[in-house]
Amino acid sequence: MYRILCDSYVLYDPRLPDLFVLEPDLTQKKNEPGDLTFTIPKEHPHYGVLEKLKSRIKVYRDDTLIWMGRAIEDERDLYENRKVVVEGVLAFLLDSTLRPFTMDGTAAEVWTYILTQHNARVNANQRFVLGNCNLAGSVGVATKDYLSAWQNMKTSLLDPLGGYLIVRFDENENPILDYLADVPDTSTQRIEFGENLIDLVLRKSASETYTACIPLGAAMRDIDPESESDARLTIESVNEGQDFLNDSALASEYGVIFAPSGLTTWDAITDPTILMNRGRDWLNGTGARFKQTIKLSAVDLHNADANVESFRFLDKVVVSCGALCPEETYVLSELTILLKNPASTNIVLGDSRPSLIGEEILQNASVNNRVTSIEADYTTHGEIKEIVQEQMTQNTSILQSAQQIIMIALEDYVRTQDFIALQNTVQTSFSIMAGTIEANFTETASRISTLNGETSQQFESVRSFIRLISSGIVIGKSTSAIKLKLENDVLYFFSGSEDSVTTDSAIAYFSSGKLYVNDVQVLSSLRIGGYAWVPESGNLNFKKIAG
Repeated sequence: MYRILCDSYVLYDPRLPDLFVLEPDLTQKKNEPGDLTFTIPKEHPHYGVLEKLKSRIKVYRDDTLIWMGRAIEDERDLYENRKVVVEGVLAFLLDSTLRPFTMDGTAAEVWTYILTQHNARVNANQRFVLGNCNLAGSVGVATKDYLSAWQNMKTSLLDPLGGYLIVRFDENENPILDYLADVPDTSTQRIEFGENLIDLVLRKSASETYTACIPLGAAMRDIDPESESDARLTIESVNEGQDFLNDSALASEYGVIFAPSGLTTWDAITDPTILMNRGRDWLNGTGARFKQTIKLSAVDLHNADANVESFRFLDKVVVSCGALCPEETYVLSELTILLKNPASTNIVLGDSRPSLIGEEILQNASVNNRVTSIEADYTTHGEIKEIVQEQMTQNTSILQSAQQIIMIALEDYVRTQDFIALQNTVQTSFSIMAGTIEANFTETASRISTLNGETSQQFESVRSFIRLISSGIVIGKSTSAIKLKLENDVLYFFSGSEDSVTTDSAIAYFSSGKLYVNDVQVLSSLRIGGYAWVPESGNLNFKKIAG
């Protein structure tokens, strides 16, 4: 559950019908303030309390403050509804202007100086509590212009070093600003094909990948007061007369690709050794990396089960999409939440480990019928969870050039109207689920019962199936104790799960033209070539019967 407050006034609480706003959407992006948009209807009891720049707008998830900002824009329509745009607290860093300064120190020292200078120049409600900074390495700064704290932080720290600006809040709801080399937390909720994934676009690009660079430092006139040269410091003096660096292994495979000079110019560096180290770090890190991002829509299962951890901005998230996207951990770098419909969560993930795919790939597993909301016509009950999952294949699809087919269910939620449509029907469905293709032939009969005082419908089903998996084919029936599994050179008769069947656990199996079985019962005769064991007159005789 999400709530919106303006200072101490409640603007939106889904539990209170009088306190509502229209289309409240929160977007958070890596190293950006983010924004919140909503419309206040004319009849809202707190319609006039919001003041641009002055009011503090807060978003709570349950009872936890997750985002804060200030209103910067509103517009009114013919009916006097107010559409409001709110920017996040990181935008406060634009409010201050720092004088030009020169500084050599660690990243933590430069970050502390910039933030301290900002706090000294703004009011109390625009200040940040200094949090943690764990970026390694030294930074040289020599500014000539009057820049905001944000501009200084971006040019001196974020652009050359990367990292994450993370806003959190203390017990008094004051913003704390951390500057971290990596995000600290990994979400316990995964994103998996067949579970909560709705839509996926995977992008891998080599358009900004480089195998060589020419590091450039400060202009010579800035290093030597007696010089008037605009030529920049290079690494020739410490790099055996060469002014460039290259990755010979990548260059031999992909070619020599020099980075634009604007990416490898550091105005504040006046020492050639520091410049060479900075250039090498950039080339081995940012420069040689192939960019990989993944944009997806997923159902946040926290909205169906409070015991499931909700997705949080700048958490690491494990994504597993079968053959389309092997299991990988990404940083949740962009998150858009429709506060009235939190089941629809749009997520952009990035900053994965380096990828060596040599061209841009766009893969889209969009679906025709997407789960975009948890609406009022959903019925839930723990006893029907397994039945629902038997009848509707979660987040599954067959990707075809002509069409895409999907049947989706959200945990133990199912539309009540869908139960009625499925009464006394025979349904054939095809699905792809976790990398398998399955043909289900389902006979269903419905019966009405009362569950927790509410009328629901349960289904009893008998299902036969032919399932194509990566290792072969499985044939069976849901009520049968024995199933068949055909692999390249083995036919198994088994019970239990097809994933664990082996020659040791199988009831029987054929392999290399031979049948293997523990116990054999012969009802008539047993023939071996031209001979047979034949029961006659109470005796078992072994005789020649042919050839």
